[in-house]
This record gives sequence, C-alpha cells and structure tokens, in this order.
Amino acid sequence: MLTVHHSKQKVVTLERTELFFLAGILGSDRLLGIDDPFVGYLTEDIVKEWDKVKETLLQKGYLIQDEGSSDITMTPTVFSRVAIAGLSSRAFRFQLEEKGSSYEGYLHCTNERVVEVIRTQEEPITYQLSDLGNVEQACENVVNRINWSSENISENIPALMFSKKKFYENMKQHQEWGTLSKALAEDCHDSQGADALAKTIVEQQSEGEFQLLVWNGHEWESQSAAFISDASANWLLRMSTVGKGDWLVASPATKEQFKDMLLDWLNQPVDHEER
Repeated sequence: MLTVHHSKQKVVTLERTELFFLAGILGSDRLLGIDDPFVGYLTEDIVKEWDKVKETLLQKGYLIQDEGSSDITMTPTVFSRVAIAGLSSRAFRFQLEEKGSSYEGYLHCTNERVVEVIRTQEEPITYQLSDLGNVEQACENVVNRINWSSENISENIPALMFSKKKFYENMKQHQEWGTLSKALAEDCHDSQGADALAKTIVEQQSEGEFQLLVWNGHEWESQSAAFISDASANWLLRMSTVGKGDWLVASPATKEQFKDMLLDWLNQPVDHEER
C-alpha cells in the first residue's frame, strides 16, 4: 500500500526509471518528453527493476517503509511533483537559446500549482522536478529568464504576414540585414516592418519556442509560438502547424505582452483537471 508521508523536500531529483515507476503507481502513462525506459521488457524483468528502484527511493528518503509493515509511504513533495507532472491536463514545452546557454523544459499546470521538469546533465538520465508556484508566478519565472528588449515598436509596426515555408527559406539563404530585409519585404509588402524584423533576426540575442499542450482524454493537442529578440525589439511568431496551412504572422511584442499571452492560455478552463 502506498500513502503520503510528511516531508520538507524542495527539489525532487529522479532517474528516468524512478520517475516512470512513481508516475505509473499514480496512474500516469503519458509523461511528456520522456522516453519509456521499459520498452521491450518482460513482466518479470519489470518486477525485478521495481525492486531495485524501490530500494533506491527508500535510500533517498523519497519512499518510507514503516518498521514491521509492508506499507510504503510517499513523501508529499514527491507525490505532488510526480502527480502534477504525470496527470495534469495542461502543459507547455519551453525552449530557449541565448549566447552561451540553452534551456529546455516542460511546465505542467493545474489551477493551483505549476511543476517544472528538466533533464539534468547527470548520468544515468536524470530529471529535476521543481515547484514554480501558481500559474502567474510560473509565467513570471519563464519570461524573466529571457533577455528581452525594453524597446516597444508595436505602436509603429503592425503584424506581418508571411508564407511560413518562404520565411524560413529566406532566413537560411540571407544572412545579412539588407538582403534579408528586401526578401522579407517582397513577401509581406511592408518594407519598414520587414527591415525591423530582419534586424532582429540577424542581431538576435534570444530565440525560443513555446509549445502549448492540452490533454483531451486521448492525446495531446498542441499549438506553437516562437519568439526572437535583440536590443531593439521582441517578436512573437505564430504559424500554421497542421494540414496544408502555410502562414506565419510576426508581431512585435513587449515582455508584458508575452507574459499575458502565457497567462491567457494557461488560465483557459479544461473539461477535466486532475491534481
């Protein structure tokens, strides 16, 4: 029998096998961004692995077995982190690239708490589960990691519409500000906006992507938005992701507008919320 035991743990670090077993105990089979370590295993082999993992978790203090009893207690921090990571109906994948550093993580959301899951550099494959607070605190945490421009050009430049395919072809073919600006202007028919966007692409100091995900009971539905920034501007890039759609909209945006976008999305009600 598995129950919850009091604990003051702040950050939970789990090897992939440990995370899979604990999530499975809580009824989850849909951990995002984490490959199943037991593909191809026979049932008896999985039982043996569980015995080894259980001992490791007991040694770490993540599980506690009462003397003279077969009952195992789970600390509340471990229970909460794994339950939210494995059972929440909303999440987003956040990627960030800046000069000399990169980040990738999944943020799993309920109406009350947000748990971040990131892969560490340790071997064997290990994940760190951290509580980022409520939704607003988590959004603040995310936007504060990005090196935003403090300039606001959104009042002077409207959203720009492109062919997604042609936009990325132009980015690959043209590495200089002037030639890229000209190529983008031919597609969006706004030379001022194309010039500002080309400058940010060439001189970018941050780039990344948000993949927003909702569990519909059968699979994850997703939509994506990318962003780039330099010293003069920040741009939000929304684009087609399914079917034969071929469009991309680039909009100048402030740090506050990015935060509001995340808040609006993560605060949308879902039909079924598990905690």
